[in-house]
Amino acid sequence: GDLAIALAPTGAEKIIGLDLSPGMLEVGKEKVSRKKLQDTIEMVVGDSENLPFEDNSFDAVTVAFGVRNFENLEKGLEEIRRVLKKGGNLVILETSVPTKTPFKQGYRIYTKYILPLIGKIFSKDRSAYSYLCESASVFPHGQAFNNILAKIGFIGIENKPQTFGAASIYVATK
Repeated sequence: GDLAIALAPTGAEKIIGLDLSPGMLEVGKEKVSRKKLQDTIEMVVGDSENLPFEDNSFDAVTVAFGVRNFENLEKGLEEIRRVLKKGGNLVILETSVPTKTPFKQGYRIYTKYILPLIGKIFSKDRSAYSYLCESASVFPHGQAFNNILAKIGFIGIENKPQTFGAASIYVATK
C-alpha cells in the first residue's frame, strides 16, 4: 500500500497494488482509505508468477522489496514483462550487498550481528531478521540481476545502488 500511495501524486489514472497475502492487502486498503485514495488505488490478491491481468495492460510496474520473495524469479519477471505495454517501464527497489570497501565489511558486520540482535530485542524473533540478511546475500544483484532482466527481454536496463549498495533501484523497459 505504501508504494501505491507514494505513486498517487504521479497523476496515474489507476494504480493497482497486488500481493499474495490478503492480510497485507487489508493493511494497505486501510492506509489507502485513510488517504482517501480508494478511487485511484485498487488492491488485488494475486500471484506474481500468474498475474491476473491481460497482456500489454500496464504503462509501468513497480516492485519494492518483493522480487526477492518470488518463488521463481524469472517466471515472475516474465509475467511482469507480459503485462507491460510496449515501451512500459519496470522499476524495482530491492536489497543488494555493497561491493566497495569499507561498506562491504560494515554491511557484513551489521547484517550478521547487529540487525539480528535488534530483531531479537524488538520482535523476539531473531530468525526473521537473519532470513532477511541471508536472502539478500544470495539474491542476484547488480550486473547479475541486470543479466536476468536482459535474458527475459527487457531493454534500457540500469541499476542504481542506494545507501552505499545495501539496496538497488533497477530500471528497465519492455
